[in-house]
Amino acid sequence: MAAPLKIQLEKALGSAVVASRPMAGGDVADVSRLTLADGRQVVAKRPRADQADNTGLEAMMLTYLKDHSPLPVPKVLFQADGILVMEHITHAGPTDRHAASIDVAHHVAALHKVTGLRYGFETDTVIGPLPQENAESDSWCSFFGERRLLAMAGACTRTGRLSPATMMRTEKLAQKLPSLIPDRPEASLLHGDIWSGNILIDGDRVAAFIDPAISYGDREMDLAFIALMGGLDPVFFEAYGDIMPLAPGFHEDRMALYQLWPLLVHVRLFGGGYVGAVERILDRFGV
Repeated sequence: MAAPLKIQLEKALGSAVVASRPMAGGDVADVSRLTLADGRQVVAKRPRADQADNTGLEAMMLTYLKDHSPLPVPKVLFQADGILVMEHITHAGPTDRHAASIDVAHHVAALHKVTGLRYGFETDTVIGPLPQENAESDSWCSFFGERRLLAMAGACTRTGRLSPATMMRTEKLAQKLPSLIPDRPEASLLHGDIWSGNILIDGDRVAAFIDPAISYGDREMDLAFIALMGGLDPVFFEAYGDIMPLAPGFHEDRMALYQLWPLLVHVRLFGGGYVGAVERILDRFGV
């Protein structure tokens, strides 16, 4: 770490950094646990050389969640070009997956009770290392079609991950959205990248949620993401539904439709078998 940055960081933390230890789990960033002279431990995140510096956006999203929702997230302690420092959240992993999944459901439902007036967000954000377009809209069909499906499918096509033919099929599906999803669902605050890897579990409870990709939208987006990525006990959906019942048709139809978004994100990042998963959903909806 450059000396001026180190001085700036230690001034913000109120203590000198005496040790640094790499942590596992950073797909697009180098993550380290820093030990301070006063005994505290904090987490530092730095983008890898081949990745854009999104530390400012991540700091903003974590702070927004802490200030506007009951979702437990790490407190941002310092952010500057190329580095984000957060509080270290102690967690030992799950010892009771069933109980932990119920606790996740309670937290996610509480998050979704935070609502806005429009779909999107005040600024564009990121999902992982990728841009996430958030220009606000009064129509959920338009927002989901344009800012999610077409924006990411277009990026996949431009980078050779998706064929022009599949892009055209995605465009046809976007035109059909008014007959498939509601146009004015409640605009819930979404974590946006919610799966077991971004939920820190300590025993039978949630310690914190990390790596958000926030916006306001249909709460079923977060639920579809959870169903796609797995890692939670099936009791999650029962516990969530007890608090915020789901409209008919989610598990049968809309879940697969909303899973197109994270699948397209994975196509852009990894290609491969995710393309087939996208095409099977397009087949299912007759485009």
